[in-house]
Amino acid sequence: MTGAATHRPATPPGTSGWQIRPAGPEDAAAVATGVAALLCELGATPPSHASIEAEARAHIEDPSLGIVLIAVGDGEELVGVLTASWARAIQVPGRMLTIEVLWTRREWRGRTVGAGLVEALAQVAVDVGAARVEVGLPRESFEAIRATERFYLDNGFERLGPRMRKAIP
Repeated sequence: MTGAATHRPATPPGTSGWQIRPAGPEDAAAVATGVAALLCELGATPPSHASIEAEARAHIEDPSLGIVLIAVGDGEELVGVLTASWARAIQVPGRMLTIEVLWTRREWRGRTVGAGLVEALAQVAVDVGAARVEVGLPRESFEAIRATERFYLDNGFERLGPRMRKAIP
């Protein structure tokens, strides 16, 4: 198995009203909406919906790029999304996953949707023999940075250090 495409849907223990499943091509537009919402919450200007949707579709259709998991409510509405890309690093034996997006619809927060998505990703990682899952936190100026950090610490992550980036024109 190379991605989440064959990972079965799951209803995490102690939850009601939602379940987690791998995103399918029909979910790409909803995933793009969730990703854009997260970027806006972080104070960023999202790229066009079409470009986010195209990238979501690429990740959904090609599991070698990454994993896209969604949490859906009873009516199949999107209540959360997690995207992660495959990476390799010399200092980490085997493949690893980097969480790019973890977003839960505001009215669904506090109902363990995010933790369920992280746990589902961890299970996929175990299933495919990945060595590690990493995540970069938002900027220090993000209003909820401490709550975000606490969420990841509470879900088994450890501090790794700040990350930096350089945009290439």
